[in-house]
Amino acid sequence: MDTETLARSFSVPDFVVFGLLIFVSVAIGIFFAFRDKKHNTTENYFLGNRKLRSLPVGLSFVVTFQSSILILGFPAEAYAYGLQYAMQCVGVICGYLLAALIVVPIFHPLKVTSVYEYYFLRYKTNSVRYVAVTLGIIHYTFYMGIVMFGTALALESVAKLPMWSSILIFSSSAIIYTSIGGFKAVIWTDVFQSIVMLVGILAVLIKSVVNAGGPSSVIELSKSRFNMFNFNPDPTVRHTFWTLVIGAPSQYLYLSITQAGIQRINSTPTISAARKLFYIAAPIYSFTWILVLIQGLAIFAYYSNIGCDPLASGQVKNLNQIIPFTMLELFHDYPGLPGLFIAALAAASLSTISSGLSSLSAVTYEDFIKVFFKDMNEQTATNISKGVVVVYGVISVGFAFILSNVEGPLGQIMASFMGAISGPEAGLFLISIFFRRAQAKAVVFATLTGMGFVLWISIGQNFSASVPKAPYLPLGPTDQCNATNDSIASNISYIIAQNRTDAVSVLFNTSTVQNIVTEIADSSRTGLQTFYSISYMYFNLIGCITVIAVGTVVSLLTQPKVPETVSDKVVLPFSIFIPPFLKGKLPSCTGDSESPDPKELQVMINGTDRDRNA
Repeated sequence: MDTETLARSFSVPDFVVFGLLIFVSVAIGIFFAFRDKKHNTTENYFLGNRKLRSLPVGLSFVVTFQSSILILGFPAEAYAYGLQYAMQCVGVICGYLLAALIVVPIFHPLKVTSVYEYYFLRYKTNSVRYVAVTLGIIHYTFYMGIVMFGTALALESVAKLPMWSSILIFSSSAIIYTSIGGFKAVIWTDVFQSIVMLVGILAVLIKSVVNAGGPSSVIELSKSRFNMFNFNPDPTVRHTFWTLVIGAPSQYLYLSITQAGIQRINSTPTISAARKLFYIAAPIYSFTWILVLIQGLAIFAYYSNIGCDPLASGQVKNLNQIIPFTMLELFHDYPGLPGLFIAALAAASLSTISSGLSSLSAVTYEDFIKVFFKDMNEQTATNISKGVVVVYGVISVGFAFILSNVEGPLGQIMASFMGAISGPEAGLFLISIFFRRAQAKAVVFATLTGMGFVLWISIGQNFSASVPKAPYLPLGPTDQCNATNDSIASNISYIIAQNRTDAVSVLFNTSTVQNIVTEIADSSRTGLQTFYSISYMYFNLIGCITVIAVGTVVSLLTQPKVPETVSDKVVLPFSIFIPPFLKGKLPSCTGDSESPDPKELQVMINGTDRDRNA
């Protein structure tokens, strides 16, 4: 079946199912807008009055950081590169447990709305705060742009909707229900959308397994992709046990110190409830992660079973389109089910976009508007915050259009470029909470150094023509395809034109030839090319370690004669890592009674006029 025929199979029932998701999401926003119109305060708008339960908040945390990257990018990753990516779940769990241990006891007692208020409380100057907030805004607008692009790419593939129209549909829907419904609308649409996501993922997984001949057939046909336990210590290998497990914890710790993460932590009533959301999120995130990777294997097995790999035959040229292409082939005789898949993809995207818009609005209000307009009343502040949501929505749309010209797995695109921000910010947080002698100017310099260093590596890796791309594993057979020799020849020319090192393996489908190509590329590397070839999974960790190392050294060299006093409320002792049974009691910073006195907290946040202007 050719691509044009598949596109026509996206029928009226599919558009109805897809439209229902948009309608319900917007309806939830309208519901909370009317329900909370008598409680139109910034605390309710941004944090749900700090009374939300752990389960819905935990589900919201999961879907906020999954989106179209999970639905499209992860199955495509398994399809092309195998099941290695599953090992990152170990790092994910470690990162979330670390967040429960060190992030919650810092932020929940402080009762801050913006994550970046912490840096003012820690350093008593706005310099660190505004460096961090600038990086955070860039990070999330770029992230939302990736999400919009991924979703639009799928809709363009299956429904022939122009990419610009898809981007506008998703952005406008998220803007509407986020701006009018606030944080509660974001949380409860996330819960609804998480259910839709799971149903859509399971539908594609089950159908592809059945069409591939059953679980045993999937295992047999995709056995070349069961490559999880690769203990190669070479840091230039794209995915190994070490790159995935060691490189991941700092990346997922960072998610908890984003504005979206801190809003969810501080929307719960107690520290124990905040920790519970991570205990809920970690296994659900990991389960969903593995589920979509298995989906990628099942789809590869399905095409191997029918003897027509769409990527090898040229029916699909962008790896990120393999999942929507497959969905239409599997469900073209089942009206409404293709729409369910797109609804699942839309649900994932909307959850991320809405959380990002809410977070950026909160940051802009707390870190800019509130600082300069201290006497603004709650009604005006809330209305302005709603307008800010619209502004950031428009900016993210611009990022989405820019990304439409970039190729490669969405997960890798995100991790490689965003590691230049997320890693240094994670390092900034860690040095701030564990090193009392850290100085404001030193950590600002260290953060910018770490960001520049990782950005240099990322640009070198993604745009240097001399650095070969990671080759795909051998693709499936194409002997049963209906493609003409001309279309196959066209695909060969396309692959070679893209300078892919996997060109030979795609054409001849042999791992031996593929390894030869890779070895030739490795042997011809220069020192700089080897440096650029460091696995993108290490980018976050490199940025984090750079900030800690540079910040520590510069702080010690510029230490004032009279050390500045640092409140115990904004730092943690290393003893927090000692298990309670070894200390004979729980760490003092873990109890629910650790919230500072409200008057003391107000003084900490407001400071003096001199501090605020610093």
